[in-house]
Amino acid sequence: MEQIYLLAQSLVEAREAKKNAEEAVKSINAGIEAIEAELVSLMMDDELTSFKRDGVLFSLVNKTHISAEPTRKDELWEAMKKQGYEHLFSINAQTLGGEIKRLMEDNEGVMPEWLDGLVKQFEKPSIRIKK
Repeated sequence: MEQIYLLAQSLVEAREAKKNAEEAVKSINAGIEAIEAELVSLMMDDELTSFKRDGVLFSLVNKTHISAEPTRKDELWEAMKKQGYEHLFSINAQTLGGEIKRLMEDNEGVMPEWLDGLVKQFEKPSIRIKK
């Protein structure tokens, strides 16, 4: 029975360590976002698209984010199913966004009409770092 108690205590401690690590990651990610937003702003003010520092290239890029309109998800899934994309139903939002980007590329960069109003798209300036 002693081994059960020790393992139970280890499990509690491991879960607590995981929770603390997740909170630390959230905090670090918030810091990264704040620094990146300030760097983007300064680069835009100085009309810089890229610069090198200590052998690292920093480039200003726009990341396109696509997601389902929250109030119209059921309609989106029905439209996707009718177009033969039912295989996306168990795939995460990034994969869905990637597939929609591919559809747009195949449609001269324009959102296919059958997706109008069912997904939202926005671009967010970001920094790409290359060594």
